[in-house]
Amino acid sequence: MSTMPHYVKIKDYIVENIKQEHYKPGEKIPSEKELGDMFNVSRITATTAIRDLVKEGYIYRVQGKGSYVSGKKAENLKTHRAYGFENDSTLNEGYHKTMSMQVVKERKDLSEKFGMSIEDEFYEILRVKVIGEKVNALEYVYLPVKYYLTLDIRDEKAGLIHDLVEEHCFLKQKRAKVYIEPVLLSEEESKLMKVTGKSPMLLWEKFTFSEEEVIIEYSRNIINSDLYRFYMDLDI
Repeated sequence: MSTMPHYVKIKDYIVENIKQEHYKPGEKIPSEKELGDMFNVSRITATTAIRDLVKEGYIYRVQGKGSYVSGKKAENLKTHRAYGFENDSTLNEGYHKTMSMQVVKERKDLSEKFGMSIEDEFYEILRVKVIGEKVNALEYVYLPVKYYLTLDIRDEKAGLIHDLVEEHCFLKQKRAKVYIEPVLLSEEESKLMKVTGKSPMLLWEKFTFSEEEVIIEYSRNIINSDLYRFYMDLDI
């Protein structure tokens, strides 16, 4: 007869399901009550197992929501034309929340990236991507006002950036170029992503070009590196 403690059995059950990908990263696992019923033990016993798994890094808890599988989601770079919130991937799970939409000007950094004058104005869209109350990405989008004559930023709802460019930019988008590098967050970015410390994040800088090779959109996508890792599946 097995003398293994019941809470250890619950832990082993959850860990095995995570390893077999029955419970995937970011996915909610059964509640303490459900686990108690499954193993015919008290809720306290199930809670002990959950607490241990949180300490060991297998899961994380969201107050009032439940427990979710930790770990990094693997994303194949070859399947992405360019990162944004419009891709059909795990990066697009959850929902996005628009933090601000405004016109900015006299931004030397933007003028240099677009190759424009310091007097040029840009629409700025700032939003976060959330999964299970955990921020997985922060996105800054910049659009040159002079290319978006039909766009009224006050009335626009920031949905798919690709569609917004397609509808309002009088230059037709053709291609995008993406640069990827690790970065440390600023104090403001740390607050928006609800993280502490100096953990490096992944920065995806995307430049969208028109058929005339004019930059018509620039975005900074900061991806939570605690949640994702990227790979390429190559033919040899």
